[in-house]
Amino acid sequence: MKPFNVSVPQSDLDDLKARLQRVRWPNEPAGNAAWDWGTNLSYMRRLVAHWRDEFDWRQAERELNRFPQFTVELPAAGETHTVHFLYEKGSGSKPLPLILTHGWPSTYREFLDVIEPLAHPERFGGNAEDGFDVIVPSLIGYSWSSKPTTPIGPAAIAELWHRLMHDVLGYKRYAAQAGDWGSFVTSRLALQHPESVIAIHLTMLPLRPHLKHPSQPPVTADEAAWIEKMKAWWAQEEGYRSIQSTKPMALAFGLMDSPAGLAGWLADKYWRLGDTRKDHPYQGMEARFPMHTMCTQLSLYWFSGTINSANMLYKAGPAERSGALKPGERVTVPTAYSDYPMDVLPPTPESWGRRSYNIVRWREMKAGGHFAAMEEPKLFADDVREFFRAYR
Repeated sequence: MKPFNVSVPQSDLDDLKARLQRVRWPNEPAGNAAWDWGTNLSYMRRLVAHWRDEFDWRQAERELNRFPQFTVELPAAGETHTVHFLYEKGSGSKPLPLILTHGWPSTYREFLDVIEPLAHPERFGGNAEDGFDVIVPSLIGYSWSSKPTTPIGPAAIAELWHRLMHDVLGYKRYAAQAGDWGSFVTSRLALQHPESVIAIHLTMLPLRPHLKHPSQPPVTADEAAWIEKMKAWWAQEEGYRSIQSTKPMALAFGLMDSPAGLAGWLADKYWRLGDTRKDHPYQGMEARFPMHTMCTQLSLYWFSGTINSANMLYKAGPAERSGALKPGERVTVPTAYSDYPMDVLPPTPESWGRRSYNIVRWREMKAGGHFAAMEEPKLFADDVREFFRAYR
């Protein structure tokens, strides 16, 4: 383990500002107030102006450096990877080790607002004995973790996470929480190391059951309806995934060279997947994702130069087939699922989740979306703390 501090050279900040001063704006068709054609132009003008003229990266650095960070070199899939992680030891006599894994288009910053409440609940009116040792790694290819020469998927990343928790940090048993790509990694972690993973908490259930195996009952009417709704949803939202899972290099040159291009590509996913009001081109978006938060996320991709290596997970993951369960395979580790409301995504039937996971708790949340820890930090921290209390 080597201590790590976020420190971006001033020349990189100057270069970013210069690029943001030379944006060539696209035309926008009439009727895009609800982002039906993609990222809204009026929102983008506001976001770019804030990123260029008002955003304080040095403040963001201080926020990111509040908690101890480290890097460590670990082998997986024939290559040595640099794993960046945040590590805040918790209060109480026996804090529970908990690894939190982000997804795309997010970064480890997604968990920044819940680290202290989880590690030190007594500072927020809770009990110190509910504290966690909180570990927040950056996915391989994201932020300050290394860009793999050969992209790797969630199963290989899960092996790295186990080595980090077990071999580097010395935890024989630990808990895990995640959403998005992190839920793939965490699900694989539970599948591959059930002897070490105490329990998992997910905000997305990514594993697909092998429906033709005798252990699987026929698809119910509710499940069939949900499958059709999901197909319809993906028919509208598939674009980014199709590109990133087939020809990510074709997209990379624009996103690596243009910060406005990067912002436009990522902002659309926050609008779609966040619990945002959709009745105004930018008010709901800015209320849910304040400009400082959005610019911090964008800047982490920009300054680390990782948007292409991050996007490549969409090609490496399916190639690894890490989302498909083998016939009769199932996550046996106790699993909690918290379904955060999203305006555009149909809620998963509980019966479907039970096909692939040992669901011990199912909860419908009252607010928040795909980026739950960042959108509703108190609700998220309270929910996670409550679930894992039984596994200390």
